[in-house]
Amino acid sequence: MYLDTLAISQFRNFESAKIKPGKTINIISGQNGSGKTSLLESIYCLGFGRSFRHGTYKQLIRNEQDQFVVFAKVVEQTGTLHQVGFQRTMQGDVQLKIDQQREKKFSALARMVPVQLMTPESVELILGGPKLRRQFIDWGVFHVEHSFYPDWMNFSKVLKQRNSLLKMKRFEREREYWDKQFAHYGEQVHSFRHAYLEAFIPVLSERLKEFLPSYDFNFSLRSGWDKELSLADALVKHQEQDIRYGHSTVGPHKAEMRMTANGEDVKNILSRGQLKLLVAALKLVQGDYLHQRTGIQCIYLVDDITAELDTESQAKFCGALVASNSQVFVSAIDGSDIHDLLKSPDTKMFHVEHGTVKEQ
Repeated sequence: MYLDTLAISQFRNFESAKIKPGKTINIISGQNGSGKTSLLESIYCLGFGRSFRHGTYKQLIRNEQDQFVVFAKVVEQTGTLHQVGFQRTMQGDVQLKIDQQREKKFSALARMVPVQLMTPESVELILGGPKLRRQFIDWGVFHVEHSFYPDWMNFSKVLKQRNSLLKMKRFEREREYWDKQFAHYGEQVHSFRHAYLEAFIPVLSERLKEFLPSYDFNFSLRSGWDKELSLADALVKHQEQDIRYGHSTVGPHKAEMRMTANGEDVKNILSRGQLKLLVAALKLVQGDYLHQRTGIQCIYLVDDITAELDTESQAKFCGALVASNSQVFVSAIDGSDIHDLLKSPDTKMFHVEHGTVKEQ
């Protein structure tokens, strides 16, 4: 999967811009504030429906404008070309199109533009809360196992309803029905996550032997409830606690992916640069695994590629990006600084300045 064309309108500081990226490495250079990160952000929006930066969707719309539009021509591995579009207004209205047809569900667009993002802030995947690690796993399962998404959506709806009932003190009257639904979909979600990690971790371990050979890594998934119990039994056990706190205290929404190096939590033993390299391995391998399972290659977005990485780590990371044969968009203040690190026969370079982008 790669972008053949990207066009944006009224997005951030761009009135309009259009590029024809290369199939592999695309280097986007420009001074801070020029809009190079915004270009990556527009691609991310196609894959996630939102920005990776803090703020509301209104900040994506250019000053004094009513809406932004992101459009792309996407080419599958088979060579089939699709047109995809995402528009959002200041009022919050969203319009999605695939091949000029209206699409109601963003999941359909997300499947067509599988995006992996790496920024200096991506280290929060490890340093931040467990929600980020659940999202990481769920992205992988979503793109590999299409039957996961309906179960995940159903569980999310049941969780919201169950929590609402707990807050309104109506839980006891309707508990039996909602607990049955909660346990069914919750077990399904956990089963998908567990199966994904069981197959994914061996691939990740091989990459980490190359990236961080001094450490012996271990990854495990905690389900979010007592492992000795079924989810249905765990709900019964924690019923009084749920009523007291007014929300569901056990379930897959409490799951956690634990990561250790040489038997210790990676947060306590790895340096900042090593943590970034671990995150790079996680994202790269997730893309590799997607390709192995489905034949689909994801698109990598990398903002400030050299931050906090020493020379050896930069070489490992960039070499792995090139070797993936995926489409990669990399931002840098000076593109010539990283050109030698990202050697590819069809590397394209773009320069962004004052909301305009030109191929060099």
